Amino acid sequence: MPTTFTGSNAVHFEATDPGTAWTKDPWIAIDLDTPLDSERVLTPNVIRLPGGGFRLYYTGLGPGRAVPDCIGYILSASSKDAVTWVKDPGVRVDVFPPHAALWTLCPDVIPLPDGRYRMYFEARSPDQPTVILSAVSDDGLAFTAEPGVRVGDGRWSYGTPRCVYVEPAVPGESAPRYRLYHHKYTFPLVSGLDAGNEIISAVSADGLHFEREPGVRIAQETARETLSVYSPEVILLGDGTYRMYYAGWTDEIAGGVFSATSHDGLHWVKDDGICVELGARGDWDSKMVSEPCVIGLGDGRARLFYEARDDHGRCRILSATSY
Repeated sequence: MPTTFTGSNAVHFEATDPGTAWTKDPWIAIDLDTPLDSERVLTPNVIRLPGGGFRLYYTGLGPGRAVPDCIGYILSASSKDAVTWVKDPGVRVDVFPPHAALWTLCPDVIPLPDGRYRMYFEARSPDQPTVILSAVSDDGLAFTAEPGVRVGDGRWSYGTPRCVYVEPAVPGESAPRYRLYHHKYTFPLVSGLDAGNEIISAVSADGLHFEREPGVRIAQETARETLSVYSPEVILLGDGTYRMYYAGWTDEIAGGVFSATSHDGLHWVKDDGICVELGARGDWDSKMVSEPCVIGLGDGRARLFYEARDDHGRCRILSATSY
């Protein structure tokens, strides 16, 4: 990421539209191979590092967990080329009470104007709706949870956050605002196109206190969205428009990556077709494709990372490259 804060271009920005055509890469990006993540690897989020290279944050689970009853926590790995990843030691954000006693997942890390990093993440405790929390870090590795709940009301479940910077509300102000895209789910989860399991957004002046924006960003509308739409990956493009990649689920089909475009970040038009489909029997992604995140590679192409599950229930992170 840039060492000088550049407002709306600081994160989730690509000068060129990655588009809708992707080819799956013939390798596993993040596999099940350490005591902290040998049981489950999910929910990728990738950022650029100031000195070059990339860091990928993800949720893992393994026998080395500090809290025996938890089902996931946030880890990271680093790479120079977005192909070969070296896992960073330790846990970025572990479970903690009261809102994150069971699971921390779906990280989204952004640079802050003061040089620190903030991570927004989904959190779960037993028998409670999920909420969105945040944590801060000086170096992108050691995070401290911030007090309070960013998004949550005790009735609906909220999660899969992605935060982009948008222009100040008042012309002439210098500080950008924070727009947080995220899903809203029924609690307990109910399926059906009329369930309201959709993608919405909220806005904030300080990144901590969010107010929901009117309307729905992505609604359940198609045969591939009968359970939910969620996990928005929102990218500001060089021409000032936006592209979103998101997952659509049914009761029978676990995911698939779809896309939509917008001129203002609020009103979205879905693209026809599918960007990344589930694989065939025997493939690494035969049973699930979900949680997309995208980063430019510097050569005009982009790489889309996603969580995947195979026929044996093993969950890993895979990738696809634009063409």
